Order: sequence, then C-alpha cells, then structure tokens
Amino acid sequence: MNKVTVIQPTLTEKASLRVAAYCRVSSDSEDQLHSYAAQIKAYTAMVARQPNWQLVDIYADEGITGTDMDKRDDFKRMLTDCRKGRIDKILTKSVSRFARNTRDCLVTLRELAARGVSVQFEKENIDTGALTTEMLVSVFASMAQEESMSISQNQRISYQRRMERGEFITCFAPFGYKLVNGKNLEIDENEAKLVRWIFAEYLNGKSTVWLAEQMELMGIATKTGIK
Repeated sequence: MNKVTVIQPTLTEKASLRVAAYCRVSSDSEDQLHSYAAQIKAYTAMVARQPNWQLVDIYADEGITGTDMDKRDDFKRMLTDCRKGRIDKILTKSVSRFARNTRDCLVTLRELAARGVSVQFEKENIDTGALTTEMLVSVFASMAQEESMSISQNQRISYQRRMERGEFITCFAPFGYKLVNGKNLEIDENEAKLVRWIFAEYLNGKSTVWLAEQMELMGIATKTGIK
C-alpha cells in the first residue's frame, strides 16, 4: 500500500497593519498641549489593544485650520507618508476633524483608497475600507462643512455684538486710545490731541496724504511703530 505523506502547512505571521492617527487640537497653546497629550494617550492605547496593529505616528494640526487643507502642515505630512507607502489605516475622531470641506474630503479619501489606505471615523462609525460607505462620508462631510460655515457666521455675529457693547476685539487699540483689560477702549489724552488736530485739518480741506506727511515730519509713528 502506498504511503501518504502529510505536508504540514507553513504558518506565516500575519503582517502588522500600520496605523496612523489624525487629530485637530485647540488653537489655544495651553489647551492644545493638554488636548494633544490626551489624544496621543488615547490613540496609543487603542492601537495597543489590537494585536496586529502597529502605530506609525500621530499627526495633529490646530483646530482653526479645519476648512483649508493647505494650511494643515501635519495633515499634508500624513498624506506624504501615505504616498510613500508607510501607512495602511488612519484613525480620526470624526469627519469634521478630518475635513470640513466636502470636495477636499472626498478627493483625499479617493486617493487614499486607491493607495490601499482606509480611514476610520470613530464618531460616525464609518470605515472607508468598506466600499459602500463613500455616500455616507459625503453626507457627513457636507454636514461638517455646513457646521463650519455656521460656526464662522456665529463668530462674526459675536464680534459685532461685542463691538456694539463697546468691547474692542483686536490686539492694538486705534490711534488716540489705549486698551484696558484686553477689551475696553480708553482715550489716550496725548494721542487724542493729534486726533482732534487731524479731524480739524481734514475739515479745513487738507488731504489725508498731507496729514500723513505732516505726522511723519513730526516723527509720529503708528501704534506698531510704522511711519
């Protein structure tokens, strides 16, 4: 009788999934430090719980840059690493953290998909590794874009209301004033004399160019020290 030789299969170790995390943090320096540290800890722990995941890096940009990809240096660095084949999967909190512009969001996701890189959105429970989720991502990205526009509009209204209350909202007070407690304007009597002179000469027919020339001759600079 012929003998049957059983050949045992060769067991190969499953390759690790190279995972990156992307987050946007507060633009305030102190909050940014705490937020970034917290997210590093959370994503490091999340990746560590998966036996076949390997953390590549955690990329973070300031929160104010969400609408414009060109201003997000770490986002661009992450995409460069994806193009170099260093990343298989990206973790991010939500679509709004990833992008608040629908077109840029979908263009980026399609490029990543073509390179075999998937994106997992925690809040929406979406993983772009599933081909049927692009429509959902489009909806969420549209919502995120609308949210960003709403926030921007609310900020403009807030600025208007503060100005109506007499609260100044920039770093430098206008000439003739000084800034008190970071938001209230108070007349600077030394500069106020010049302001009154400027108005009086203008009402007498002098041009703004002439006024500027006279102030230069008197050695008077702007609040920021410019002629």
